[in-house]
Amino acid sequence: MGQTKEEIIKSAKGFEFYVSNIWPIHRVFVKSKLAKRCIKCAASEHMIPLLEDQICKECNKQMNYQNETDFDTSEDLKRFNEVLSNAQGIGRGQYDALVPYSGGKDSSYLIRRIQEEFPELRILAFTVDNSFMSPVAKENIDALLPKLNVDHLFVRPAEDFYKKLFSYGIRNLNDAGGYGTVDFSDGEFMLDAARSIAAEKKIPLILCGYSKYQVINGLKFKSFEYPRELESKDRTHVAGLPLSEFHNEKEIKLWWHGSQYGESDRPRLLFPLYCWDLEEETILREVRRMGLIQEKTMSPIVTNHLFIPLLGVVDVHKFGYSSYEHEFCRMIRDGKADLTHWRNTFEFLEYTSRNGMFVKNICIEMLNRVGLSLSDVGINFS
Repeated sequence: MGQTKEEIIKSAKGFEFYVSNIWPIHRVFVKSKLAKRCIKCAASEHMIPLLEDQICKECNKQMNYQNETDFDTSEDLKRFNEVLSNAQGIGRGQYDALVPYSGGKDSSYLIRRIQEEFPELRILAFTVDNSFMSPVAKENIDALLPKLNVDHLFVRPAEDFYKKLFSYGIRNLNDAGGYGTVDFSDGEFMLDAARSIAAEKKIPLILCGYSKYQVINGLKFKSFEYPRELESKDRTHVAGLPLSEFHNEKEIKLWWHGSQYGESDRPRLLFPLYCWDLEEETILREVRRMGLIQEKTMSPIVTNHLFIPLLGVVDVHKFGYSSYEHEFCRMIRDGKADLTHWRNTFEFLEYTSRNGMFVKNICIEMLNRVGLSLSDVGINFS
């Protein structure tokens, strides 16, 4: 029997409380057992080599050159606004834009801001349940949809679809670890599902809540729009993994097959947050002002899907650090995330990944659900 919602929340809140209140003291006594970290961005020495002054190569480079994600997006924002202004009311069906909706701060902020700035844009929100959704995230969706006053579609593929995807992915990590393999694959299917829904419903735009960091470092391009030339292709691989290795023919058909649609039927995939380029605290402040997020259910630790803690633990055992650190360290370098908070979070994750504190039960449960054991993914809690 799996953990109850209350047990999941208690464990997640316990992790957060420990990171904020206990770990700053605890770390003094175990510091010698932890990886050294950059004093400017908290990057682990296992992730990026540190120089003699304990500054990582990336921070040292940034002192002399502009960071790869720190550039002006005002022209992108102007073009994005033009696209949305012209899109209001042009959908050949009921809607003009499809918005993937997680119930979290980013997608909630995205919908409300679009509603305020483009009131004639007809929005359909949709959620993909990957069978590992946090029960808190589901409650957030139910609570917030009436406030957003937006039509909503729930999509839930058979559980075996995700079990196969996650099981194969976690056993075949690429160099980008759990973030770049399992989590990336999960995100790619969400986008493929959005493409298929939009094409079938004649919805011209998809508005996805990926940040500028996720677009540049995850999708590997610099634009607020996904390259149109790629939308005509059929999906055969995800995160470098061949779909035929873990999905049957019926399951492969659930992924995007762009060749089945004409150019005018393929939706445009846009990333508003790439143009807006906001700090985490700015979005948090805005969703509070909008009355869209309850404080007790705002934390990503509580709302992220239940496979995420396992990915962090597997990363630490395999690489010595969590693959999610890449994104947050870049954000710290650009002044868009708090150094102390995220250093403490990733240090404690490194520590607890070795002894299982707060994470052991959820890791075992998630592995059981996909038919694996701790040894199958190289975890050894001591």
